[in-house]
Amino acid sequence: MNRRRKKRQQQDPLESVKKQFHAFDWRVAFTSVRNRVEPVWMRLPQLHRRILMVLVPVVLILLLLPSGGGTTPETSVQSASTSRIEIPINTQSLSSREQASTAQATEPAWQDYTVKQGDTLAKIFRNQGFPMADLNTLVRIEGDDQPLSRLRQGQLVRFKRTPEGALDIIQLDSPQGAVIFFRLSDGGFGRSK
Repeated sequence: MNRRRKKRQQQDPLESVKKQFHAFDWRVAFTSVRNRVEPVWMRLPQLHRRILMVLVPVVLILLLLPSGGGTTPETSVQSASTSRIEIPINTQSLSSREQASTAQATEPAWQDYTVKQGDTLAKIFRNQGFPMADLNTLVRIEGDDQPLSRLRQGQLVRFKRTPEGALDIIQLDSPQGAVIFFRLSDGGFGRSK
């Protein structure tokens, strides 16, 4: 026995939508919506109803009009990716970098000063351009032997500056040995020996 099933005939989806559209009762739907909206509409003041009658169509028209920006997000991304951007490149060769670093290394980092008759550390600091606040900090940590307060004529005082020109290290030579004061990371000073 040959049992074949009958194939369903395929219908056009557009035709089924058209049939449903024509079968829909628009009058009933409109009156239903009107009956729900009208009491709310009538409770509004006359001025508000007039403003809404103008604003609602304007907003709908603005929503339906295409934007006049001219560029879409895709075109702005494309134009940004195709535009040229200048990137700075270090064109200095490694050998010239090494020469520059060795030139900096050979420069004297220390400044020597020999104490003269009547010199005080305050006078030396003023002549070197160091702030008096640094001197006050150094005097507070000077210690019992007071190497900063007891400078002698002919004594060697060595200074090392930071790249900005501030005092980094001060070394005082004495018969008992060198005393070094150095700048700490918090801006204060510490003492060796």
